[in-house]
Amino acid sequence: MDRQVSLVRAEVVENRELVPGVFLLRARGNFSAQPGQFYLVRAWGLDPPLFRPFSAFDLSQEGISFLYAIRGRGTSLLARLQPGHSLTLLGPLGNGWPQPEGKLALVGGGVGIAPLYLAAKAFREADAYLGFPGRPYLVEKFREVAGRVWVASERGQGGHRGSVTEIFTPDGYRVCYACGPREMLARLWEMCRRAGVWLYVSLEERMACGLGACLGCTVFTRSGPQRVCREGPVFPAQEVF
Repeated sequence: MDRQVSLVRAEVVENRELVPGVFLLRARGNFSAQPGQFYLVRAWGLDPPLFRPFSAFDLSQEGISFLYAIRGRGTSLLARLQPGHSLTLLGPLGNGWPQPEGKLALVGGGVGIAPLYLAAKAFREADAYLGFPGRPYLVEKFREVAGRVWVASERGQGGHRGSVTEIFTPDGYRVCYACGPREMLARLWEMCRRAGVWLYVSLEERMACGLGACLGCTVFTRSGPQRVCREGPVFPAQEVF
């Protein structure tokens, strides 16, 4: 994967609230990332002290975009940004999705859809299963690049009423890439394991350095301790469940 990491300043082009508390942030500049990699982002001084990690949602000749939800002080500050404001970005970081072999399914829950859009663009004809707690968002963008798209919402808006794991079936797929709540990923692992489908999951952990030096994002796997920022964020599901 790409290890040419850069620390750069970038201008905010758009910071649009898609649904209450969920934003799509777009910054101008020349960026790179493999599907599933992430950047560390900040737009403040010394407080809070840490960057915030975000998967690269999309890349274009004009810049990069990130999908995020307000979860604390850092993301609340990001939500105040307007076009013309500046960001500091460190990346690309981590290891992303492997090249798929065979029919691919993408399964995302909430803002867990963030690392899946670049995968849908890169691995054409992949099917996408998108789950949301409330009103769905960015579904049309997925429909532009994915093979087929299914939608689930806990409130029944825009598709199936219930969980995304209720509309996903592993039958017919060789591999599945997923990101979302831990409970959703564990359920997918049980489904894919029984069906003989390879499952890769993108994990979310608090990060400090993002480069593997501080060990703050370490998770325990069947192969021993692994750093989400360095060995991940993508792992084979059998390593973490």
